[in-house]
Amino acid sequence: MNYNMRKNLLIVFGLLDLFSFVRTYKIGINMFDNIEHFPIMSILEILLITSLIVSGILSILRRKISLIIYYIQVPLRLAFMILTFGFLLKLFGLQYDSVGYKILVGITFLLEVARLTYTIMIHKRKFKS
Repeated sequence: MNYNMRKNLLIVFGLLDLFSFVRTYKIGINMFDNIEHFPIMSILEILLITSLIVSGILSILRRKISLIIYYIQVPLRLAFMILTFGFLLKLFGLQYDSVGYKILVGITFLLEVARLTYTIMIHKRKFKS
């Protein structure tokens, strides 16, 4: 993977993080209404949603800290299903319990693993220090 591709991938990942924020910020706002029921989970999800703005902007600026933030986000993204490519689930509009939807969820998880893999590669090659 050459330098320009790595640079562009960070920008794309940043834009996808900002898009994820736009798709989920209303969930974060609604979490405040139910914070007394599941306070720890609500706080973690609100932090994840808020951190999407930070990781998005820092990725676009190609900052090393954006990669660290993403590593912290990964388990929360998986737990709360706020995935980088989660928009695909809405885009295709498949019925929730259909086989196609389940396959698409699997693909979305695989794409998140691919993003994690590329993020690690970028981290190793671009930020060797």
